[in-house]
Amino acid sequence: MTHTIKRMYDRTLNQILTVLRRIKCLTYVTLLVTLVILLLYLTQDLTAVSITASQTIIPVVYQRDGHGAHNNPSFHAQFCQKPRNIIFTKTHKTGSSTISNILLRYGEVNNLSQLLYSYRTSTEYKKLLARRLITNRQIGNIFAQHATYDMDFLREHVYGSPPPRIFTIIRNPVSQFVSGFSFFEKPKLYPAPTLQSSIQLFLDSHSTYLKDTWFCRNCDRLVNANSLDLGFRFDRYMASDDKNGFVEDFLAEKTGEYELVLITEYFDLSLVLLKRRMCLTYNDIVYLRSLERIRKETVDDSGILARITEIQKIDMKLYEHFNRTFWEEIEKEDGIFEDLRIFQQINSKVQEYCVQGKKIGYMNTYENRLTDAGKENYHCLAMNTRCLPFSTFLQARDDEKVSDETRAGLLEEGLDNPDSLNFRQILTLNRHTDIVKLATGHV
Repeated sequence: MTHTIKRMYDRTLNQILTVLRRIKCLTYVTLLVTLVILLLYLTQDLTAVSITASQTIIPVVYQRDGHGAHNNPSFHAQFCQKPRNIIFTKTHKTGSSTISNILLRYGEVNNLSQLLYSYRTSTEYKKLLARRLITNRQIGNIFAQHATYDMDFLREHVYGSPPPRIFTIIRNPVSQFVSGFSFFEKPKLYPAPTLQSSIQLFLDSHSTYLKDTWFCRNCDRLVNANSLDLGFRFDRYMASDDKNGFVEDFLAEKTGEYELVLITEYFDLSLVLLKRRMCLTYNDIVYLRSLERIRKETVDDSGILARITEIQKIDMKLYEHFNRTFWEEIEKEDGIFEDLRIFQQINSKVQEYCVQGKKIGYMNTYENRLTDAGKENYHCLAMNTRCLPFSTFLQARDDEKVSDETRAGLLEEGLDNPDSLNFRQILTLNRHTDIVKLATGHV
């Protein structure tokens, strides 16, 4: 009896083990098949997927051919999302108005709200105050206006989910100073036969700046403007016993605060880097060259250039630091220079499609005259509209305290300038035409 039970036990155990082996075998087979399918998916030619420059679907699928790829090691997925919330710190005489224009258009195309002051306010916001925001909008998706630095305010008034993408742009402080000195009409305060001589007079009158005092007469938006726009406190700097340490702490703070710091001298490359990091498209970053100075004067005296470098010493440290980090980020991006080449070709085509000539315009600069096709296209018109009127029209449209009578009056304004958006076009023009396709002929 005992032997019979033992044989039954052994037979049952063997049957169970046989079943388990078969299950294990099937598991291995299933796993193997799964791995083969996954391998075939990963190695297939993704370039067959058609990705257009106008694609605004979220998430955006990027090709792995270097033209639209995001190869930064911090991004491991094939999918990434275009940002909904953006804080852009606008700086003076850096090309930041072009980026603000890009962000105004981006908001309109993607139905995202701009954080704006109430109608009618200039784009120089100075101190940020909640009571001055658009009546019915205390929180917005995008901030891209000139303002005294206050990141705490912006984090409170720009939507935080998903967290806002924060970036800025800075410029070589020497060329920025020369450009700003002329643009802000400083020679009227320091009259001399030439721009160079006028700058010499300015420098002679500021020999104690950042030596005995942080006060700088007639220096607004001109001297160490990048650092001021990013929140540098010159009063605390002068009171510090460790001035080098104070600057280093400031640089470390800004490095942690800004996801990207773009460089004016590499403007197109900066836009391509921005496109890759924020999952944008060529349609999002194309722009029109405009507002070039009619009369350009140069400064080539080595002594004056050295003194400009000295008076700009905080901005010089800022620029040297972020110029280095900029190139470190570029080195992480496989294929970015091919991407740059394609973007510049596309942007040139967009310029040809939209623009037929120049005219004298704002602050003694050349403005674009649009082609007939450009005058009917939202993107051409929007790219050719300065930030102040563009923002003012959005204020008038979105601020609930603006009366119907005021809006009706605005509908009649700007009709004599066919090269820039008017209020009627803000309300009616189709924002979803593909300007890249139209300009390159791939309709």
